[in-house]
Amino acid sequence: MPLVIYLDTQDYIKIFNEPKGGSNHRVLDQLLECRDNGDILIGFSFATVMEFITKPIEKYRAERVRRGELIKHICGANAFPNVIDLARGAKFPNGGRWMFRANEKLVSAQAFKKKMHDTLVEELAKNESLNRRQRRELGRKSTMSQLIRRTGTALGRSRSDYGDLPVSDEFIESRIFERFIKGQCSNAEFEERMHQWISDPAEYSRILYDYADHPDAIAKFFGKPIDEIEGAISELKKVEISMRSVKEDMLKLRKKLIESGYSKREARDMIKLQNFSATDLSQIDKSLGEVVGKGRSGHFRHYLERIIKTDVKFKRSDVMDLMQMCYAYECDLFRCDKAMADTFRDFQPFQGKLVSRFSELPERIERKLSAESC
Repeated sequence: MPLVIYLDTQDYIKIFNEPKGGSNHRVLDQLLECRDNGDILIGFSFATVMEFITKPIEKYRAERVRRGELIKHICGANAFPNVIDLARGAKFPNGGRWMFRANEKLVSAQAFKKKMHDTLVEELAKNESLNRRQRRELGRKSTMSQLIRRTGTALGRSRSDYGDLPVSDEFIESRIFERFIKGQCSNAEFEERMHQWISDPAEYSRILYDYADHPDAIAKFFGKPIDEIEGAISELKKVEISMRSVKEDMLKLRKKLIESGYSKREARDMIKLQNFSATDLSQIDKSLGEVVGKGRSGHFRHYLERIIKTDVKFKRSDVMDLMQMCYAYECDLFRCDKAMADTFRDFQPFQGKLVSRFSELPERIERKLSAESC
């Protein structure tokens, strides 16, 4: 079985920004050789796309479109499922679906057909050569498919025919809409084709620029949850510090009792230390496990314990990293920055998986392959 590899978003950024022939490109060439030999599969996720193809100002539009093409070049259709789908049993490579949950429809064939029918009716209304009876007859839903079959109309061959529905040049040129209207492909086939197209990182990057009205997908979809997590961690840390201070004061008082002549046992009986824990993190673990799947949430608890009970500072970017680490459980090697690798150094489920430097990947892959062949 090929090894499953997950790259950090910074790996894609460095490869994209570096001239060909640079050190990161040389590492990538080694990875692609391993991929082409069937030794590894490199996967991407929603976070890869959101972080790497964030919509900037207009002058960087073409650059971000090429970023989507780079993800596709490296990973192909190997996608990690939406994290919500992990609890429902979705598995890598998930048919390339990184954006949608199982059975979720971004596009309904029936709704799409209705949109096209409404467009046809609008166009007929502009035709002064048709009387009211003719317009009414041609405006029937059944007439649209008959009209396209009989006349070979070019409806659907121009982007303007689709109104505000996001469609690519490839979608228009394939004339799948004509085939759909003519009954040459089923609703299910049409919807699957649409979802495959939108799930393509290269096409998504074009859609993001042609149709999206928000400048930062992460801020739009994750900004508020991250704010809430940051606030909750800040409060928990304050409570933990307060509890720690109380415990220190009680230990000092116990010491004074011993110094005044009480035995250690008497001092302990008089000053009993309670379980000074800021929160029951096991409940957090259980709650998150219900969302991302049992056995995939332990790293959240591990991280929170480290943040709340030590001097390590919370970073907002850590939230997206933790979401991506839900995929580390089924990876053979998972790229992350050194800080995260250090945080999870003693987290058993990730032992031997985390790679803190992109340049280390080829050697780690070779070592894994050698161990498996023994």
